[in-house]
Amino acid sequence: MEKLRARRLAVTPQRLAVLAVLQDLPDHPTAEKIYQEVRRQIPAISFNTVYKTLEVFCQKGLVTKVNPLHEMARYDKTTEEHAHLICRVCHRIIDLDWQPLALNSFTPEMLHGFLPEQQRLTVWGLCRDCQERQTETEG
Repeated sequence: MEKLRARRLAVTPQRLAVLAVLQDLPDHPTAEKIYQEVRRQIPAISFNTVYKTLEVFCQKGLVTKVNPLHEMARYDKTTEEHAHLICRVCHRIIDLDWQPLALNSFTPEMLHGFLPEQQRLTVWGLCRDCQERQTETEG
């Protein structure tokens, strides 16, 4: 409740339910997964309400959106700076502790007139499970 009030958001049962589900779910759930879980508490809630709530939470810094290229958006309850490891096969997302570079360490020439506001590191590859499956099919 305090998280919502601190960001000047109205405290509603829908927002509280979405926030609670986000805190309880492991990994980086999709809006659909969050919607399915919230429906257990509030059966009449619409997908649109859940999606709009997630977008408001992103705007207010309660969650971050992880949007792998051309993939469905996923939501991350960890808002501190960190990196993501994304499996290119199963699309699993794993948080990686990472210390970002100081934004003022970039020279104007490096930035080509770009004004940086935040940075995110995404590392694409194969998770352990997909590596093992690949090894099994090759052997």
